[in-house]
Amino acid sequence: MPSNNLQNILKILHRQPSSQVALCKILNLSKAQIHKLTNNLLEAKLIDKHEDTDYKNNLGRPRQILKISDNMQYCTVLIIHTKSDFSAHVYVFGHKRELASVTLPHVETAKDFAKTVDVAVDTLTKSCFINRALIKSIVIATHATVEQGEKGVMYRNNNLSDENILLGQIVYKQTKIRTFIYNFAYGTLLKLKNSPEIDTENALVINNGEGAVALGIFLNGEIQLGKNSSFPECSHLPYPHGFEKSLGTYGEYTEDALFFAISVMAPIYNLSNVIITGSCFKEHLDILENVKERLKFQTDPRLHNIELNYRKISLKDCIEEMVFLSFDTLVDVLNPQMTKQNLQTIVSKIKYTN
Repeated sequence: MPSNNLQNILKILHRQPSSQVALCKILNLSKAQIHKLTNNLLEAKLIDKHEDTDYKNNLGRPRQILKISDNMQYCTVLIIHTKSDFSAHVYVFGHKRELASVTLPHVETAKDFAKTVDVAVDTLTKSCFINRALIKSIVIATHATVEQGEKGVMYRNNNLSDENILLGQIVYKQTKIRTFIYNFAYGTLLKLKNSPEIDTENALVINNGEGAVALGIFLNGEIQLGKNSSFPECSHLPYPHGFEKSLGTYGEYTEDALFFAISVMAPIYNLSNVIITGSCFKEHLDILENVKERLKFQTDPRLHNIELNYRKISLKDCIEEMVFLSFDTLVDVLNPQMTKQNLQTIVSKIKYTN
């Protein structure tokens, strides 16, 4: 987490309301530190304090729960940009249910893409009677080779003709709203990470479907990214029948391509836990058993005990994680800071009694 603990608290609370005790454990801070931090957020009306009635009923004493303020008006726009879906969705910070959405026409160039997003923001704000100035961030989830984040360097995109461009900056110049670019598959990795029942301590993830393939690496429980937060690129792997073509959609060479991917990638990080997600194998789970058997006969003993499992991550799950990520970017834009009270402010709060 970033060093700004005000940001950290907001990023925790937009996922799940929490007590000060829970925040102490998550952030490894003292009660006094958390009290000071949350008081700043309460005074800024970014969060609210509520009594946890269930806790009181069960244990006989009340507990205060902190949550994102219902009066929060800042918003974020999430752009879904895949082969089958180009749409824009607006959310109020801290609320997972969208205010509105609009389907967008697919375009070929980044310039037209930026113009389309700009029009979408106008359409959404007007339909919801939102002041456009309250839209603090735009997050674009796309099938692309990208350096994730605000610069948004895009090397290639399955749905745009441009290559080697600053997509985030192009959209920002058009919309004047800070824009963040992510690979759509990043939402799948975040869902896996945030699912306690799924072992992602050390794992290789292969996500495939809609004509695209994405690779994920977990080491010591953390998602691994490349230089400048680059999302791992695997489409160039020298598989003779075309790596992305064979795994992006089910076909004649899909099983062999999966065998190739695991044989090449798993030993690099000494990983035995391989997770498969996406639509390509949804109706062909027998292939996983076939690949496991083939791996047992490889000369590298590290491939003999590969655990190969399919995990169904729904589109809804993936988008929910991208919504949370959108909220994170909004917090980064707001960049809350600790306020220092002067003597006059302190004195004004003192109540005198006769």
